[in-house]
Amino acid sequence: MKLPKGWVFGCILLPLLSLSGGADETDDYLEEQQAKATKLLTEWRAAGSPTGGEAHKELREQLIEAAVRADKAEIIDEIAAGGDVASKEIPLPAEITQVETKELFRLGVQPEGRYGRAAWVIRRMTKTRFEVWTPKRGWLFDPEGKLVNEVTVPRRDGAGREWYGAFLPDGRWVTTDLWDFDKTLHFFSKKGKYLKDMSSTQLAPLTPEDRESSSLGSDIIGWARCDRDGKGWVVSIGSEWGRAVVFVTPDGKVRRKEIDPWRLCYPRDLEPKGYYIALSIPSDDGKDTLSRNVPGHGPWVGYPGFDWNRIDPQNKIIADGGKPFGFMPGSRDVYIGAYQPYLWAQEETLPSPGQASPRTWFFNPKGACRGWVKGTYLTDSADQKAVLLRDNANGVTTLDLDLKPISRERYSIDETPGIPVKLFTDLRLGLFLVKGELILAKW
Repeated sequence: MKLPKGWVFGCILLPLLSLSGGADETDDYLEEQQAKATKLLTEWRAAGSPTGGEAHKELREQLIEAAVRADKAEIIDEIAAGGDVASKEIPLPAEITQVETKELFRLGVQPEGRYGRAAWVIRRMTKTRFEVWTPKRGWLFDPEGKLVNEVTVPRRDGAGREWYGAFLPDGRWVTTDLWDFDKTLHFFSKKGKYLKDMSSTQLAPLTPEDRESSSLGSDIIGWARCDRDGKGWVVSIGSEWGRAVVFVTPDGKVRRKEIDPWRLCYPRDLEPKGYYIALSIPSDDGKDTLSRNVPGHGPWVGYPGFDWNRIDPQNKIIADGGKPFGFMPGSRDVYIGAYQPYLWAQEETLPSPGQASPRTWFFNPKGACRGWVKGTYLTDSADQKAVLLRDNANGVTTLDLDLKPISRERYSIDETPGIPVKLFTDLRLGLFLVKGELILAKW
């Protein structure tokens, strides 16, 4: 028995459902929705152009509803493609170039976190610095890949939220959550000496509106990172969307006005922000926003909607669509990842049998599908005239902005293939997983 996505039935309840007839009712419902989706799909295909009129729009919406409730991801994919999905695939180059890299630093295996394996946090801070964090350790590197600073975070019972810590170029750093839910930004010297702390209310005093709507998570330090000039930290106060974003200097001076995180942080390195069911990211010119919205429960959980184009809003339902997503370099075109593995599962090099292959969709500002590729969006080229994707064989395929393949490469470290996790194309540096360990290498 296959249940629609988002339905919550524990294995203990299944025998009870069988005894009460619930399983039969579920099967009947699913068969009904599958039959409805099949019928509507035939009508939608016969109707022709996916952009044609209100009647076609209504038919499309009915088909999406039925396909979601029938858990027919392949139908949702066809609607996203605007027709035959296979014809929209961008084939990878058959020829693949082997690139041998030099190991510079070994960061080790992913540590255990509070809820399983903790994700590596990797950020490009400035032109001359990048950093890597786990809940209890941090590493700072220069543009040659040399280690500038390595720290151990004196955690008590906290985990550091999801951002763990943030350096400045000179090695000073901040963190939060030394004690669970401490709602405090802690400042340290390069050598790890505790300097001072600032509470979230010191960073951003509560307004009357904040006091009325305050909740347990409203004053956590949601995230922080160095600004693109390396002069201080951009800090978000509050959970979910946050109640304030401020800029704080190492000596504790706070600026609260005219704070745009995407302008202050290193270009195109700040990922989508918001609540896990409502994330968004602006275009490079700040004139458009790509939003991802999905319910927290129910059959639509695996089928988020993506909206963009403020002049003529577009909406695409993408089966299992999620991070990474964003705008193409200097463009209003968008990319949206689908069927993507979790970061801590990147040593799983190929999809398991029956599992959909990770893919990245590309759409123009009007919502028309430009194509899709089997792979995961990694980064931009150094000149921002192309994008790089990790394909499903762990090669790196480069597409120009017309989505034409330029090259395909596979990186090895001491003749052992590496899984690319993060690439800094202008520095010719990358972080790779090799036999479960994260390694910094140069090519």
